[in-house]
Amino acid sequence: MEARGARLGLWASGAVVAIVLAVGIVAPFVAYDPSDAVNYEEQLLGPSAAHWLGTDGQGRDIAMRLLKGTEAFFMPGLAAAAVATVFGALAGAVTGYVGGPLRSVVLGLLQLVDTLPRLVFIILVCTILNPSIYLIAGVAAVLFVPNIATVVRRKVEALASDDYILAHIAHGFSAPRILLYHILWLQCRPLLIRQATYVFGYVLFVETALSYLGDYGVQEPTPSWGNMVAQTRELAGQAPWPWLFPAVAIVLTISGFLAFGNLLARREEEAVR
Repeated sequence: MEARGARLGLWASGAVVAIVLAVGIVAPFVAYDPSDAVNYEEQLLGPSAAHWLGTDGQGRDIAMRLLKGTEAFFMPGLAAAAVATVFGALAGAVTGYVGGPLRSVVLGLLQLVDTLPRLVFIILVCTILNPSIYLIAGVAAVLFVPNIATVVRRKVEALASDDYILAHIAHGFSAPRILLYHILWLQCRPLLIRQATYVFGYVLFVETALSYLGDYGVQEPTPSWGNMVAQTRELAGQAPWPWLFPAVAIVLTISGFLAFGNLLARREEEAVR
């Protein structure tokens, strides 16, 4: 029963991930001009064949804005996940496998970065520099490197004395090959999958939160799920769909990616065993 539930959860969360990936890939190719989309004669229309998810307070189609809103976090989230995972894995491999001054220097840098409060530091950087979603994603990626490096380092340290690793060393395999393939790829892949989905979900959370606040995120009229939810402040007591659908999309996407990462990593771990 537990295995069946995990399998269903993996399929359900995988469907969410697949839909978000498909929408994120298609969205940049869909023509949309936010200024031309305004039509005050169609304000707050309910869901219909013409407007599947209704219209907002300016008569703009909510479904189209949801589609285009994925551009605010999709590529930045993927880039942040890739950067954090690659650098975190390399840093964890070095500190777990190599000793001496190099290990001490890398550990010191990781501990320094890990002391920074993520959200506060991102807001601080956006205050000092010209805020953009790629800046937010880049800072988030750097701040997640210590977390990923720590879990990888512990795994590498545990595996370094295993018989099959010692056998590869005895047979003359190079340290880079042992680290990159036999340890990182074969043994740490589940950890990296899980951490990559965490980073993507975090970038989406930060982007929507800052866009909701309106100071550092995506600004109107450019669509973002965060600034769409912000319409609750203007439409209180009126039609719920302008903010309800993006709010549901945020919750489903973040929970879907996190669940998919956890369940896929768990299945990978069982396969490795």
